[in-house]
Amino acid sequence: MLARVRHERRVQAYFAVELGIGTLAFFLAYWIRSGPLASWFERAFDQQIGPVSQYLWILPVFLALWGAFAWSTDAYRSFRQRGPVAHALQVLAGEAMAVFAIFAVIALAKMGEEVNRSLVLLVGASHFALVFPLRVGTRSVLAYYTLKGYDRHFVVIAGTHPDAIRLARDLERTSGAVYQVRGFAAEDPAEVGRTAGAWRILGTISEIPDIARREVVDEVFFVPRAWDVPVVERVLRECDAMGVIVHWSMPWFEELSSRVRAGHFLDRSFVTFSSVPPGEAQLALKRVIDVVGAAALLVALSPALLLLGLLVALESPGGAIFRQQRAGMNGRRFTLYKFRTMERDAPLKRAGLESRNELDGPAFKIKDDPRVTTVGRFLRRTSLDELPQLWNVFKGDMSLVGPRPLPDYEVEKFQPWHRRRMNMRPGITCLWQISGRNEIRFDEWMRLDLEYIDRWSIWLDVVILLKTLPAVLRGRGAY
Repeated sequence: MLARVRHERRVQAYFAVELGIGTLAFFLAYWIRSGPLASWFERAFDQQIGPVSQYLWILPVFLALWGAFAWSTDAYRSFRQRGPVAHALQVLAGEAMAVFAIFAVIALAKMGEEVNRSLVLLVGASHFALVFPLRVGTRSVLAYYTLKGYDRHFVVIAGTHPDAIRLARDLERTSGAVYQVRGFAAEDPAEVGRTAGAWRILGTISEIPDIARREVVDEVFFVPRAWDVPVVERVLRECDAMGVIVHWSMPWFEELSSRVRAGHFLDRSFVTFSSVPPGEAQLALKRVIDVVGAAALLVALSPALLLLGLLVALESPGGAIFRQQRAGMNGRRFTLYKFRTMERDAPLKRAGLESRNELDGPAFKIKDDPRVTTVGRFLRRTSLDELPQLWNVFKGDMSLVGPRPLPDYEVEKFQPWHRRRMNMRPGITCLWQISGRNEIRFDEWMRLDLEYIDRWSIWLDVVILLKTLPAVLRGRGAY
């Protein structure tokens, strides 16, 4: 328990150092912008630099965004086990998110003239240049001291079968040499004193608390083939009282797509099976990015939205915006907005076109759909018809990134496993959009959505957003 408290304090102290470096990066960026390279930046950005007091508000906003991203993405967990590339990508993503959010604030507040854009970019670049070497250096120092025997996690494994021995080998091969296996606890008392693999069998499972008293034990991994419930309950209680971390392997859990977690609800203990991505902080950050990003894009693209709406309305009667009921997260109904790309009576003509459907499964698409207007064909090919969904994102019906919401009549034909894709808020773009869209078979489309949910992170959203524009420009599968 004491070791865990010390670890948490070290992480908090390190985080404070990174915040301090963020402050240093701000003033370094201002010095570069106003000093040796001032004339070059003025020519490049056509903007003069004011006194530092004019930009001090950027510092707390940048640090708050950076800190929220770092904690929500578990930047300091498994620190030693991440390589330099993983650290670089994590730091770079944090800088990009913070800079993008500040630019969004500038755009929404119409502060383009008052705030020096090049300074914001320099703050992000300076922070990366200072934090990344610190991360790599700290990781190297921690790895060195771990190899010397400091701050290792000493482990006992309950079980002596081949899977338990394989776990011992995997733990000791973990990057950073974090884990050291002390030995095994056997289910059969006759095995005590023998060896399993390269490790001693220190006692029986019922004797694990005694083993923890005479050996240095930080964590126990339970991987037994069978167990005596009263014995295991007593061992768990005693380990908990001693502050020893216990990991319990349930092989059949691995066959489920759900994540498993234990917790308390209404003064009762529950084991919860959930396929919803974990991390309330990350999901909250995702929502913040959605609101800020959608608002900024709606403001920035408002002239283009008005022009496109006018073109749609002028070509054919029926209004510029098409509204349709779609199934959102876990089946919640909402009204989806798109630029109208078809004739006004298109829904009435669908029944006569069912035989020409080019997609398998419940989805319906025709490459040369006769109901599509000339402007509509252009909007579909460029995906500009989706832009009004930024309002759905701002309202909370959708996200910038997530599985596409489908009409009710298609959702009704889902197989049970298809419905798991609705465990997240639907989005404008996702893995399906950057992988070929309508060229992909329906079941593969559903699997891509499930892969997104299972792998979800803020960083994955960033990657998908960055790949969306090239995918739109290629126009593959867009019709």
